[in-house]
Amino acid sequence: MNHNIPLIVDLDHTLITTDLLYESSVGVLKKNPLLAFAYPFWLLCGKGYLKYQLVKRFPIDVSILPYNQAVIDYIKIRQKKNDKIILATATHKLYAFAVAKHLMLFDDVMASNARFNLSAHNKATKLISRFGRQGFDYMGDHRRDLPVWEASNLAILVNVSNKIIRKTKHLNTLILPKKT
Repeated sequence: MNHNIPLIVDLDHTLITTDLLYESSVGVLKKNPLLAFAYPFWLLCGKGYLKYQLVKRFPIDVSILPYNQAVIDYIKIRQKKNDKIILATATHKLYAFAVAKHLMLFDDVMASNARFNLSAHNKATKLISRFGRQGFDYMGDHRRDLPVWEASNLAILVNVSNKIIRKTKHLNTLILPKKT
């Protein structure tokens, strides 16, 4: 019996080569520089709340985001194997769902909201509860992904530093070649 393992894909610096928290912050501040004074108060309510305040004030045009073609190509290979493909990101859900709708590559989306930031240990915990330990493959780019890679069946590294490669040597890893 063939057991397909879902592929979980991160968004910022993995599926896209930029960061939507940065992009939305710059966009909001260009429109209204005085909102810089609100950032500390928003952050006091949590990073998810900060992202919610930004997404309310700045629409992202997902059609012009810099997508990582190597990641898209790998997703398509996994789709041909009938693997479920899930976008799981710390980005706010409104941006995440817009990207997923635009690309039409994902079976599901998991993302942050105003009360919860889906990053690092939070992401690992959610994925373990949904798929079990080693029940998913995870594609990411950053040291905050270490707890997720530790819980995954296959750690897929995208645009990572040599330091991250060393930290994941003990894991079942695939390093995605850089391709634009």
